[in-house]
Formats: sequence, C-alpha cells, structure tokens
Amino acid sequence: MQKELLDRFLSSFNLDRKLIKYDIEACIAWITTLFENKIIDKKQSSRLIKVLKNLKKQKDLKNIQAEDVHYAVEKKLERVLKKDKYLAGVIRTARSRNDLVVSDERMYIKDEINQIIVLLKNLISSIVEVAQKNLDVPMVGYTHLQPAQPVLFSHYILSFAWWFVRDIERFKDCYKRVDVSTLGAAAFAGSSFEVNRQKVAEKLGFLKVSENSVDSVSDRDYIIEFISCCAIVMIHLSRIAEELIIWCTPNFGYISLPKKLTSGSSIMPQKQNPDYLELIRGKTAKVISDLIGILVVMKALPLTYNRDMQEDKVYLFSSVETIKDCLRVMRVIFENLMVNAQRLKEDIQKHDFIFATEVANFLVEEMKYPFKLAHKKTQLLIDYCVKTNKKLKQLGLKDYKKIVSREFTIEMFEKLNRKFNNSYSNYKTFGGSSLPQVKRQIKNIKKLIV
Repeated sequence: MQKELLDRFLSSFNLDRKLIKYDIEACIAWITTLFENKIIDKKQSSRLIKVLKNLKKQKDLKNIQAEDVHYAVEKKLERVLKKDKYLAGVIRTARSRNDLVVSDERMYIKDEINQIIVLLKNLISSIVEVAQKNLDVPMVGYTHLQPAQPVLFSHYILSFAWWFVRDIERFKDCYKRVDVSTLGAAAFAGSSFEVNRQKVAEKLGFLKVSENSVDSVSDRDYIIEFISCCAIVMIHLSRIAEELIIWCTPNFGYISLPKKLTSGSSIMPQKQNPDYLELIRGKTAKVISDLIGILVVMKALPLTYNRDMQEDKVYLFSSVETIKDCLRVMRVIFENLMVNAQRLKEDIQKHDFIFATEVANFLVEEMKYPFKLAHKKTQLLIDYCVKTNKKLKQLGLKDYKKIVSREFTIEMFEKLNRKFNNSYSNYKTFGGSSLPQVKRQIKNIKKLIV
C-alpha cells in the first residue's frame, strides 16, 4: 500500500502521456544524430528507429505503468526488443530526461500555438461577419456602463476583433522564444559526446539551439509566457461574455441567443439563462489560476532542475484545454446570436442625451466658443431638459436662444438638427465610428487573418 502511494505520488505519466508523440519524435531524431556522429552503429540505430516508428502508430503505449512519459517509451522499447532490451538504453546516451522533457514541451506548445491562432482567426471572422451584417445599425455607446455617445454597432463589436488580432501577434512572438531546441544539454552540464545539436534541432523543426545548458533545463519561461498569452485571451473572452450577457437581458434586449446556447431554470419556466457565456466568464479564473500556479512553482527555485518542475504540465495542459474550448464555444455564439436592430435604434431615442457632446462640438464650430464654455452651455441645456422632462431633440430655437445665446439663429438650429440625424458620419477621424472607417477596419482585419 505504501509503495503504491509513493509510486503514484512520484509519477507524472497521467499528465505527460500527452507528450508521447513528441517524446518518440525526439528519440528518433536523437538516435539518428548519434549514428551520424558515429556514437552508435547503423545496426543499433536502424533497429531502434524502426521500433520507435512503430510505437508512434500504437495506441496501447498510454496504458503502460511508468514514472513518466520518458520511462514509458523506454519500457515499451525494452518489451519489444525482448532479449536485446538493454539496447533501449541507448536512447539515454548523451541525453537526460531534463533536456528531453523541455524539448517535448516546446514541440507541444509550438503545435498548440498554431492551433490556437487558427481558432482565434475563426472567431475574428465570425465577429467581422456580425459587423458586416449590421454595418449601419446605430447604438448607444457606454462608458462606466452609462449611456455616453452614439456609435455604430459594427464599430463597437469590431473592438473585440482587434483584441484577438493582438492576441495572435502575442502568440506569434511567444512562438519565437519557444522555438528553441534543448536536446544535448543533458542533465544540465552538456555532454562529453560530440553531438551535433544543430542537426538535432533541424530534424525536430526547431529554429534555434539553446546557448547555455544550465539555462536549458532550469528555464520554464516559455511555459509562463505561453500561459500568460492564454490568460490575456481569456480576459478578452470574459469581457465579451459579460458584454453579451448584459446585451441579452430583457432590460437591454440588444441581442438574443437561440435556445441551444441557453439553459432553462429548474423552477422558473420563463428563464433562458446565458450559461455558455457565464461559463466562459467563469473558466477565465482557471487560466489565470494556471498562470499564478506556474509562477509560484518557479518562484525562488534553485538551479538547475528540481522535481517541482514536474508540476508545470498541470498548468500547461489545463490552460490549453480551457482556452481552446472557450474559443470554439465563443465562435458558435457569434455565429448564432441575433442582433435586435430595432431595439438598438429605440434605445437611442430613449437616451438622447448621448448627443450632448455633439451639441457642445457644434457650439465650438458655429459660435466659436472655447470647448469649456460650450460644455457648460450644453450642461445647462441638459439641466433644463431634466427639469422640464424633455428630450434634447425636443428643444426648440427659443430654448437655445434663452439658454445658449441670443445669437443662435434659425440656420444654426436647422443645421444642428441635421447633425443630430447624421451624427455617426461625424466621427471621421482615423479609427472613428463613421461608416467609411468601419469598412476600412473590416478590410484591414481580413488582411491580417488570411
């Protein structure tokens, strides 16, 4: 019983079995290089490589009881080789589990980065499609969750797409630092065998070779940075989830979700809860916790390798699984959400104080007021509306003459009303909410995700 406990406590194979594919690839590349450097003979290398290639096709390797993935591969080699079981130990030549696990993890992360980038591009495409379908739909824009200014719905949600464009850039940058081969660093000091590490790196698709053997086995920055990138994506997903949750409440009604993307209540028949969005919001905590976890594992660890580092996979695999699931689900949500354009337009009429900034800007343009004075005059107009229970658009020329200036003319009043009705086209600055700028953004985003 005690031995079983200790063996289970020491083993990481229940986690790192995910790395079997990469471990075998690394072994094949390593054996090939040992032969090329005349450290083992052709007969040894040919037999080992043949067995390892067959192992890659097998599914029962995951069922082997072993301390870790490296011993699992070696144990399987021994079983296949039978009488020549000691030949399996050749794979340890000039190499250690310390440098091997890092190479396995780096290969795994490279593949996952490429997959995550594809998922991010798919989600961006779905967001852009929703924007294109609602190009000229106006809405109330918010700051502090208070009605602020009118904006195009398409412009508002394209902000989500830009978050993910930056996430892609972050992952690509992270990839550069992951793309480093550590095989040949051995336990931590390098090896007395003359092994061409550059050739090993090329065989495994790595761009660079690590410069320092101590750093090679003691570093986990590549995992910390990768999970950090994942955490930022999850922050973005959680903010979008929150926004959509608010928008699909009856109080807002800006969007609606089909039943397959909601859940009912056990006692309230009328409820359609946005549970998928809430779970994305909740699962963000997992990836943030994974980031904190790997940081704490690495905090103040002495050089070089320590068994604490075995726990890195707990946080690595958890982050990958969570972010990929959440990206896929969020894409489904954007592909199925329905935009209530009529409700968005009605809300603008309901909250017409959002045009106050345009009134202030108009006074600067037409009356040549300093903006501070224009702001003050507009605030007086708003105060008057509140006092008389009027909307901003209900004010007449007499109100402007009385509150703003006697010099306010009928021509100015008519021009201001035209501006009210076409306020979205006023935001012409680069990156603003005018329709031409929204179309420009869509064109640029599409180029970036090709």
